Amino acid sequence: MSESRAIPTEVSMSSLRRLRKQCEQDLDGFPVPKPFGIPALVRAMEDRLGRRIVLRPMPPALTAPGSACGLRVKLGGEVSLVLFPLRGTPFHQEHVLLHELVHEWFDHGGTVSPEEFRRMTPHLGTNLIGRFLRDVPMAARTDYESEQELATEISAGIIRDRAARDSRATDDLVGRLTESLSHPLAPRRRWRRNP
Repeated sequence: MSESRAIPTEVSMSSLRRLRKQCEQDLDGFPVPKPFGIPALVRAMEDRLGRRIVLRPMPPALTAPGSACGLRVKLGGEVSLVLFPLRGTPFHQEHVLLHELVHEWFDHGGTVSPEEFRRMTPHLGTNLIGRFLRDVPMAARTDYESEQELATEISAGIIRDRAARDSRATDDLVGRLTESLSHPLAPRRRWRRNP
C-alpha cells in the first residue's frame, strides 16, 4: 500500500478504478473466513500476523461529532487495539471494523498525529496523551484526504464484497433476493432486433 499522501479533492473515475485494482491485488491472501464474521476474521488475522487484536467499543467521550469513527492503536509488537463506535447501524459498525482491520493487515503507520488526536479528544488532556500515547502508531477513520485512507476504505468494501460472494446461497429465496438487491445496477441489456 502506498504512503499516506494528500490526494486531490476531485478524484477521477479512472484513478479510482486503478486504486481499486491495486487494493484487490494487495488483498490477495487476505483471510476471509467462511462463514464470515468479525470474530472469525480477527482469529484468522491473528493466526497469520502473529499478533493479538483486541476489539473494544469506543468510550462515549471519543464519539463526539468530528471525532474518529474508528481507531487502531498499535501497542508494541504483539497487540493492537481497535476501537469502534456503538452508535450507528450494525452495517456501519462492521464497516468501521473492517476499515481498521485493513490498517492492521497492512501494518499502516500512524495516520493521526498527536496534535490531531488532541483535537479529536480535547477532554483527555495533553499530559495524559503525551504520557501514554507518545510514539504509538495510530490510525483513525476520520476522512479520506490521503491515498492510504481512501485505499483502506476501498479495501474494506472489497473484503465485504468477497465475504458476501463467498456466503451467497443462491438456491434459496433469501440468497436470490440478496444477490438481486446487492447489484441493483446491472449492465444494460442489448436488445437485438428480429431480422
